Amino acid sequence: MQIETMLALQSSLQKDDSQADQLQQTDLMHLILKINQDVNRHGLCELEDYESKTARFPLLDRGLKLVRGGAEPQVVESALLHMAFANHIALLESLLVIEGVCSIQMLRPAELTKELLLSYFTFEVQDELRNSLPQLHIDSSTPLSKKEVEKLLKKQDGTEIHPTSGTFL
Repeated sequence: MQIETMLALQSSLQKDDSQADQLQQTDLMHLILKINQDVNRHGLCELEDYESKTARFPLLDRGLKLVRGGAEPQVVESALLHMAFANHIALLESLLVIEGVCSIQMLRPAELTKELLLSYFTFEVQDELRNSLPQLHIDSSTPLSKKEVEKLLKKQDGTEIHPTSGTFL
């Protein structure tokens, strides 16, 4: 995330450093990491499956719609920043959503996204979150199975891409 974005958010949005407020954001963090993991495994088309699950986090929902629509990363970040200001969304939630959506769009490994998102929490809360995150089964190091590779090589119309030449069969 750009330093200018961070400074703008910090100076303009409501900040609550309490442990209780930070812990309230854990559902958001879990959801972002789950989406990130699924998108890395199955592609950006997987975002459609999360429309109903993101409704309670309007900023995340709008950000994912921008990504699905093919908006450039700078446009997504700028739009989310403007939405956070206009809707007076809390600082921590805004930071998590902007960082999370950017990570999803850039197809960052879920483990890296997890570390980026954890960096916004106090060390004490980070420890608590690290203990609860294993239940997500975040594993970006697992190679794709042969079946998953074949699925990726198949086009929707049933034609296949030849793995070595890139031509359609």
